[in-house]
Amino acid sequence: MKKADRKPKPRKVESSRETQLEALKVESDMALRDLIRRRLAMPIEKRTHFLRVRLPLPRGGSCL
Repeated sequence: MKKADRKPKPRKVESSRETQLEALKVESDMALRDLIRRRLAMPIEKRTHFLRVRLPLPRGGSCL
């Protein structure tokens, strides 16, 4: 009788790179949510200030 070759079952090991990418994704998502919350906490005049910036247009004026 031949002895069956027993190979250890391959374990599902998450690589270091995958772990780092997942952590980066979570951190990036948290930072985006924080940015959105901070911007929404600002008054509307400050949130949309970029729309009123004067540009060197031929007749002057705003972007609105």
